[in-house]
Amino acid sequence: MAATHDIKYLKSLEAVRERSQEVLKRAEEGKLLHFEYDASKMDEVAEYVYSLIMRDYGGIDKVPMHGRWRSYCIKTVGDDGVSRMRDLVSEHVARWREADVGEWESARRIVDLFMVSVLVDAGAGSQWRYQDAEFGTLARTEGLGLAALRMFEAGAFSSSKTNAFQVDAAALEALDDQALLDGFQVSDTNPLLGSASRAQLLRSLGRALHAQTAYFGGMCACQNHPARPGFMLDYLTGRASAPRTVSIDDLWEVVVDGLTAVWPASRTKLDGVSLGDVWQCDTLQPDAADDAAPAQTEPGARSLVPFHKLSQWLTWSLLEVATRLARFTVRGTERLTGLAEYRNGGLFVDMGVLTLVPAARERGTAASGDSTLPPVFAGSDPVVVEWRAMTVALLDLVADRIRRLGSLDESQLPPMFLSRVLEGGTWKAGREMAAKLRSPTNDPPINIVSDGTLF
Repeated sequence: MAATHDIKYLKSLEAVRERSQEVLKRAEEGKLLHFEYDASKMDEVAEYVYSLIMRDYGGIDKVPMHGRWRSYCIKTVGDDGVSRMRDLVSEHVARWREADVGEWESARRIVDLFMVSVLVDAGAGSQWRYQDAEFGTLARTEGLGLAALRMFEAGAFSSSKTNAFQVDAAALEALDDQALLDGFQVSDTNPLLGSASRAQLLRSLGRALHAQTAYFGGMCACQNHPARPGFMLDYLTGRASAPRTVSIDDLWEVVVDGLTAVWPASRTKLDGVSLGDVWQCDTLQPDAADDAAPAQTEPGARSLVPFHKLSQWLTWSLLEVATRLARFTVRGTERLTGLAEYRNGGLFVDMGVLTLVPAARERGTAASGDSTLPPVFAGSDPVVVEWRAMTVALLDLVADRIRRLGSLDESQLPPMFLSRVLEGGTWKAGREMAAKLRSPTNDPPINIVSDGTLF
C-alpha cells in the first residue's frame, strides 16, 4: 500500500513542486550539498528576465505560450529585405483545411507531430546541426524540431498509404535507428547526443500507443486504424465536464500514465514500477535520528524528487494545440511547474544564484577533461538532481518577481502566466547568457551526459 501511495504521488504535478520546494528550504538553511545558494542575486535575475520580456514583447500578456509551437515559428528575410515570421504549424493547418481536412483532424495531426517532436527534443549537444533546404542551418531545439517536421511531412511516422501527415503505432514500432539517423543527418562529423536512444524512445512510444487504446485508440466504431497520439483529443472529449472543458488532470493522466512505457526501464523504480524522470536527491536524505517520515512512505521514497521534464514540456505543448486548434478550455494549468532543464537552470548558475562547491566543480572538470570547458555530470548525478530541483523552485520565485515588476495582482495575470515567463523569459535569458559567456558553443555552465531521453 505504501508503494502504491508513493507511486501515485511521485507521478503527480504537486510532487514536482513540493519536493523541489523542500530542496529550496534546505538551500535557505544553508544545507545544500553541491551548490552555494545566494538569494541576494534573485532580484538581478528577475530584472534581467523582465528586461528581455519588455524588449521583445512589450509586456508579459503579449508573450506566447512556452511550447513546441514556438520551434516552428521561424524568422526569415525576404528578397525585399523585410524580416517576417513564418508559422509552419499554421501554414500546414491552412493547407489541410484547403484540402477539406476538418478542424478536428487537423488538430489531431499537430498533436501527432508535437508528440514525436517533443520526445526527440532532449539536448542535442553543441556539435550537431541540421541543414534545411528552405531555412538553412539550425541547431539544438530548433534543428531537432525542424528535422522531426521534415520526417513527419515525408510520412516517416505514418503507416497509412493515403495520409502521410500522421504518427501511428505501427510506423513507430517499425522505425529503425538508421531512418532516424538519416532524418536527423547524423554522421561522424555531425554527432547527435543519444541518437540511438531517441530512436528507441520513438519505438517505445509506438508500443505505448498500441497498449493504451483507451487514450490513443480513437472513437471510430470500426477500430480499423492504428493508434495515434492525436486520438487523445477524442479521449479528452469523453472526459469533458462541460462542452470541451477538461481539467489539467485529464491531460496529465494521458501523458504521465499513457506514456509510462516510453521511459527507459533503467529509471528509478518503486515496487517494480518505473517512475520516469524521478531521481534520488541526497539533499533530502533524512538524518539517521530523523523519525519524522510518514508511516505510509516507503523507505527511500522520501528523498525522491520528480521532474517529469519531457512530460511537462509535452503537456505545455499539447495545451496550446488543445486550446487553439481543438478549442478546449483547460482548467488548473497553474499547477504545472517550470521546466528543470539546462537553459532555465543555467541562468541561475551564470548569474551567481547557484555556485558549484569546489569538490563538485573539481569532479565535473575532471570528467570534462578540459579545465576550459564547463564541468560535466551524468543526468543521475546528485549534483544535477540538486541543480534541477533548485531550478524548479527558483522559477516560481522569478515568476512572482515578474508579477510584481509588472505591477500585476493575482487577478490580472494572463492565462498560463508561468508558461509566458519561461518563454519570454527565463529560457531565453539562459540561452542569451550562455551565448554571451561561452560563444560559439553556447554551452550551458554545466554540461549533462545525455542519453537523448532526459533533457
